Amino acid sequence: MLSKEEQAKIRQLCQESPHAMEVCNLMNKQNQLQLSMVSHEIRNPVTLINSFLQLLGSTHPEISSYNYWTEITENMRFLRELLENLSAYNNSQKLNREEVSILSILKTVIADTQPTLSEKNITIQLKKDGAVPPFLMDRHRLRQVFLNLIRNSSEAIGESGGRIIVHLTADVNDVTVRIQDSGPGIPEEFLDSLFDFFVTHKKNGTGLGLAISKNIIEAHGGTIEASAPQEGGAVFTIHLPVTYV
Repeated sequence: MLSKEEQAKIRQLCQESPHAMEVCNLMNKQNQLQLSMVSHEIRNPVTLINSFLQLLGSTHPEISSYNYWTEITENMRFLRELLENLSAYNNSQKLNREEVSILSILKTVIADTQPTLSEKNITIQLKKDGAVPPFLMDRHRLRQVFLNLIRNSSEAIGESGGRIIVHLTADVNDVTVRIQDSGPGIPEEFLDSLFDFFVTHKKNGTGLGLAISKNIIEAHGGTIEASAPQEGGAVFTIHLPVTYV
């Protein structure tokens, strides 16, 4: 895997040379095609194996008490999730833009997650500074990003309870979404690799959620970064350009 310095050099080269940009785009399309083909070939036998496991479990319910049955089904669930995330990663830069209010997306996501968060004694609050105009974006992709970040915050806080604050601000050119939680925070040594493909610091993580989120935000022309403030917790900050064409 390329280092961050190597990736930065490639991006700079692509920006400076139209020919290099063309080559980079072609390589990216080829990589996406290969990833799609691999995912497809793996998905077929996985679907078949999962069907057999379900049939086995329904016809022989006593098998649920056997050693390793839970581990088998959990690993199958993880494999299906991994394939779904691979597909999502592969398509994360394909946008269907429409003029939407980002405030309405955040309100919907918070309303959807609030019942689950309440069960864990986690409060979630939305703050807004100033008027936030509708602009062109892919509502479903951004909803995916916000859901992922809030879910990550919830998992970091755990069952002991805490809070999540979603802060939305805007000016003429940019919109900023800041999601902060009261969890244990992010170790400084993890920050540089947090958005890397297949890098995870969670027990059952796939290492794709934040990589997908980064791809979606960058496809919108924006940026996403993580930080660990001194007062504790984690902060994810998204900057999006306000675009109308």
